[in-house]
Amino acid sequence: MLLTKKSCSPAPRSTCQNEMGDKKLKINPPLYLVGKKIFCWNCEEKMPAIALLAPNITAAEGEICILSDIQELPKDVYFFIKNRVPSFKMKYSKMAGHKYLGNTCPKCGLLSGEFFLHAEPGGPFFPVDENDAKFLYIREIPLTGSIYVTASVSTGCGDLILKNAKRLK
Repeated sequence: MLLTKKSCSPAPRSTCQNEMGDKKLKINPPLYLVGKKIFCWNCEEKMPAIALLAPNITAAEGEICILSDIQELPKDVYFFIKNRVPSFKMKYSKMAGHKYLGNTCPKCGLLSGEFFLHAEPGGPFFPVDENDAKFLYIREIPLTGSIYVTASVSTGCGDLILKNAKRLK
């Protein structure tokens, strides 16, 4: 498992290896659903795109993390998301070489890639400034305690999103 540290500017990204290996991530509340509308790369239809933001991952040493490449979620968390964004589903990615829960276009059914969504400065979940982050919405996912997920995480923009995204109830 790689913790990727990114700056919220087009500056070069740096990475650091964490101690989690392939183990599940322990996430303590709160956990947030973050989203916005994007255009499908294939059919250009407007579609929802979401990510999960976790301020309290045990192995992240206080960094606010954005989850991607999500391979496993607790059922109650998955159903909370699925009820709000039905197009968020398990799909196989040729690029990644495995299945993960991803943002799919409701019209054509194709997956929007994690790199575009999470790794390109100015991408949906890589805001470069407060104005970019204001185009996102954020909603707390109800948790009764800690959960375990299998996912990749990145850090560096979570604080910007948490402070500037539009809060929904």
